Amino acid sequence: MSRWANKKRKKILITIGVIFLIALIFIVIRIKNSKKPTCFDGIKNGTELGIDCGGSCQKVCEAEARNLIIWWERAFRVTDGAYNLVAYIENQNTDAGIERIDYEFRVYDQDNILAAEPRKGTTFVEPNKRFAIFEPNVRTGDRNAYIVFFRILSHKEWKKVNPDFRYKFFQIHSPLLTKAKTSPHLTATVENKSFYDFVDVPVVAIIYNHRGNAIATSQTYIDTINHNESKIVNFSWPESFGTDISRIEVIPRINPFVDVKKAPQSTIS
Repeated sequence: MSRWANKKRKKILITIGVIFLIALIFIVIRIKNSKKPTCFDGIKNGTELGIDCGGSCQKVCEAEARNLIIWWERAFRVTDGAYNLVAYIENQNTDAGIERIDYEFRVYDQDNILAAEPRKGTTFVEPNKRFAIFEPNVRTGDRNAYIVFFRILSHKEWKKVNPDFRYKFFQIHSPLLTKAKTSPHLTATVENKSFYDFVDVPVVAIIYNHRGNAIATSQTYIDTINHNESKIVNFSWPESFGTDISRIEVIPRINPFVDVKKAPQSTIS
């Protein structure tokens, strides 16, 4: 075969190869675009406002969500060298929460020296609520806690939740503080006004003085509380608050990302 024929044959093969490659790319694009949009395909498609977020997706785009408001973070003395830590936070997103956030408290003394090992933990964020993140019994030795810093360590991934969770599920009745000048004891009644039955409900109590400043806090748990049921919660402190009390706040918390049992229709009045 002549050199000219070889060259012509090579050009024909290259041309066929290019046509085949273009056809293959076209087929791949057609197949990819013909797939039904999902919230997990890494593409902004369908009703999505971002990549796999917004629209019909459970994940809320970060640009859509309001940032959490951290109103304050403080250390509350229990006894010498022992403190409860609280961060008081608000989520203004009515239909979105966070399944898990990792956080950290750092406690410093008056000389700006770290007074205890950083306390880390995880929690959830409910929609449309003010809530308290509570860390108990932080030991500072012979140092006094002077200032507290709270920060969220993980990326805040917002998700849509059941719209029912935007409402208050509980009513608090008859908070009663006794032995305020010796060893304070607080009781309150928590009433479940929702159509759901709950388990392992954390409840935080915050005590305020006449200036509106939080001066003490504690936490307990309700094992189970069903629809239309009321439970009494108890909190205690080993020492007097040393000041007059003007307000008591009791805050139950419900994780909107855990399956909850809805009360049978026959029991809903």
